[in-house]
Amino acid sequence: MNDETKTSPGNSRSPSARKLRWVLSLLAAVLALLAVEAFYYFSPPPLDPEQKALRAWQGVLAPDFSVTNLDGRTIHLADWKGERVVLNFWATQCPPCLEEIPNFIKLRSATSPTNVIILGVSTDDLDTQKAFAQRQGINYPLSIMGNVPSPYQDVDAIPVTMVIDRNGIIQRVLFGPQEFADLRKYAAESDFAGTVKAAPAN
Repeated sequence: MNDETKTSPGNSRSPSARKLRWVLSLLAAVLALLAVEAFYYFSPPPLDPEQKALRAWQGVLAPDFSVTNLDGRTIHLADWKGERVVLNFWATQCPPCLEEIPNFIKLRSATSPTNVIILGVSTDDLDTQKAFAQRQGINYPLSIMGNVPSPYQDVDAIPVTMVIDRNGIIQRVLFGPQEFADLRKYAAESDFAGTVKAAPAN
């Protein structure tokens, strides 16, 4: 009777039942580990201090600035109020910048220049930018960044893209190379609907 009890398939103390419980526990642990790994893999990386400082400008009225385009003309951000403005901070020697350039070219071709302004802003000199623009077939204006206020002067790690709505509010601050689908979505979305914030303290 005792022997039958020990070897009964339904008895939780049998070797097969203990092995099954062990396998199920191991499987649950593996699945939990995979879930954690997937969460961190698909989650965006945490922002560094510079990115947090720039992101704090979302919802703030964009300060006016002036830059010089490749024709030598001075461009003022304030001239474009009433239009969506996409500012891309980049450089010719920045591999992630070069990765996203074709997407800005596609965005310019896919959107009306009277509704969406795209401006590339770089510290590269005039000749360097002109040669690059001709070589790459860039179809939107590029400019040379000089003495500009925050948050533009605070951009260090590039590329950085700022989307400014029709009311002049910084709606998005984006880091790293941007996909065309995302750029098109941000260029077409509704204007900022939150409460306008004061500029962050320096």
